[in-house]
Amino acid sequence: MKNIYCFLLLLALVSCDDGEIIVEDLSFQGIDVEACLPETDTGTDTDSRTYLFYKVDNNSFESLSVELTTDINLLDIDGSYTGFGIGNMNRVEYRKYNAAPGDDYFCSLLPPATPTVIDALISRSGEVNLIASNQNLTSTAALNNDEEEGLDSDLDGIPNYLEPSGQDTDGDGLPDKIDADDDGDNIPTIDEGVVLENDGTISLTQSRDTDGDGIPDYLDNDDDNDGVLTIQEDANRDLDPINDITNGRPDYLNPEVATAVSPAIDIFIPHSYQRISVVEIEIPNLTLVRGEETIVFDNFDQIRNFGTYIRPQRQVTVTPAFVEQ
Repeated sequence: MKNIYCFLLLLALVSCDDGEIIVEDLSFQGIDVEACLPETDTGTDTDSRTYLFYKVDNNSFESLSVELTTDINLLDIDGSYTGFGIGNMNRVEYRKYNAAPGDDYFCSLLPPATPTVIDALISRSGEVNLIASNQNLTSTAALNNDEEEGLDSDLDGIPNYLEPSGQDTDGDGLPDKIDADDDGDNIPTIDEGVVLENDGTISLTQSRDTDGDGIPDYLDNDDDNDGVLTIQEDANRDLDPINDITNGRPDYLNPEVATAVSPAIDIFIPHSYQRISVVEIEIPNLTLVRGEETIVFDNFDQIRNFGTYIRPQRQVTVTPAFVEQ
């Protein structure tokens, strides 16, 4: 039915001789999305970054690419980003070549001499919408706490499957699965005395619980229950309460020392974790042009739903925004 509709609509448009045509054979189904990424993923929120996502069909000598320039770090910041308008900074392009372009065509420092582009369609209007996420948090296994036993995304000594999906103990925006300091006290979880049983579960009897309140230190933001938060028992203000010691014992583990630093600490330590970046790309209401001809894609799923780019796992370091405890 769809093909019949497209054929009849094509005839109608051509018979009107108004220069507008609609085609439905631009298909990149089953082809992975690749990317040319900014040289660095770090920087301030105002740094401009250019991303190029593309599909290459080496059998039919075709490519479809989406280029975006934004100050958003799309690979490290989860969220839905809509309304990237097509224009000078953002563009979509279809190319037809006289030979297979190969997988390295787009990311070369200099434009390749071959193959030759024999046809091109350039975007004139439309928009690009993106959803960015971390597969270590959004996969079916992660959502069901059923990850493989060896996966520890934040390297805190606690396997991912033992840290409940969606749990963010300190409210810093990093779920415990990727939070190297689960309770936000500036003591890395790996240094808070967590003990695992032989069956892989957390031992609540052997894991350190300094104040004996039933909350293990790695989830307790006042480890010694002296009324001063652990993060504030940092006399030298170096964001490391471990090295603030009185009478041979760290102050944050000593209920006899209850002195809060002044002014208060309002910075978290940097957090590192393993991330698999996933970027879902959609191009609604896309219009491409070739000279005087206009090609409109407004309901074709294979063009609208451009595809999903998955970047292999790598380490990311961030400093969460401070949260009052």
